[in-house]
Amino acid sequence: MIPKIPIQNLYYLLCYIWDVPDLRNKVNVNGEKCHSPENLLATVLLNICEHLLKRGLAQSYRYEQQEVEGIGGKLNISSTLKSGRMRLGYTNCQVDELSQDTLINQIVYSTLKRLYTIKSIDKSVQENIHKAIHKFPQIQTIHLSNKVFDQVKLVRSNRFYSLALHVCKLAFQSTLPKKDVLGEYEFIDFTEDEFKMNYIFERFLMNFCKQHCKEQFPQVHREYIHFQLTPFGLMFKRAAEVLPIMETDVSLYNPQTGEKKILDAKYYKETLVTKYGAKEKVRREHLSQIISYVMNQENSNNPHTFNTSGTLVYPTIDEDFDFSYRYKETNHIIHVTTINLNQDWDKIEERIKEIIGAK
Repeated sequence: MIPKIPIQNLYYLLCYIWDVPDLRNKVNVNGEKCHSPENLLATVLLNICEHLLKRGLAQSYRYEQQEVEGIGGKLNISSTLKSGRMRLGYTNCQVDELSQDTLINQIVYSTLKRLYTIKSIDKSVQENIHKAIHKFPQIQTIHLSNKVFDQVKLVRSNRFYSLALHVCKLAFQSTLPKKDVLGEYEFIDFTEDEFKMNYIFERFLMNFCKQHCKEQFPQVHREYIHFQLTPFGLMFKRAAEVLPIMETDVSLYNPQTGEKKILDAKYYKETLVTKYGAKEKVRREHLSQIISYVMNQENSNNPHTFNTSGTLVYPTIDEDFDFSYRYKETNHIIHVTTINLNQDWDKIEERIKEIIGAK
């Protein structure tokens, strides 16, 4: 069972899925103060804001239509003539103004104000949020939505803003307006959602392998696998169209050695399952899935596909195990293994490399 991942390790997982693992030690995450996901997100955002405010908030040009004396900027002849003030020396012009009131700053500022209303955030953290809000220059509060986040275009080199955007988006997705209380929000703990946590764990494995396993496995990607079924009969065309396509979580391949591995991330509160008091077992559907990946990726034109291994990877905070099996008389090895997330991060990294064989 996975009661709670240590909060610092949760933050490191998030840094990997957000593709900013290099920043995980740049932000101070204290396990005592950040004892819950909402306090974690608030504290991380506060740390980022402190950095951004010291360095200076990002600016961009904003174009506004203004009445100016003389001509300043791009003259709008039509509106100038309509105003009738040209004879007094005034014109309507489009003026370029360098401003900090940009969309990304509006998102950060509006998220701080949203987090400030959440009662489950510690008083000391709320006080720091209040102070941070008052340090911002004149920034508009905006209505946050998925569409707003999709509109942001960041320069890849601006890592702190990238981290801020991801924190703000997760905070937005994890908050709901309080019933019958205008302007207040409540936090929905995303770590209790197996679907969301499975996505986080899956993306973490992918990005970790891309960063740390490139030497042994230059190719790290998702792989689309077709079922090796040949349609026939009167409904030949339709039969081909209705076949689904399988998609791996992580496929690793080394074209020089021919070594190939498929990882399937499985985040479940119960790693092994039992029925009616019998001994615990691996989930049947999980085994079927990884075996299906391995068998259906075989390709006679690519000999290495007949030596592919498949691994089910379960996160845990207590029990550790490594089970290995050979599929029939083939060279396919199936592993069922765990990563204990309730330990120092360097040991977690070491464990993943051990599973992948990248040590």
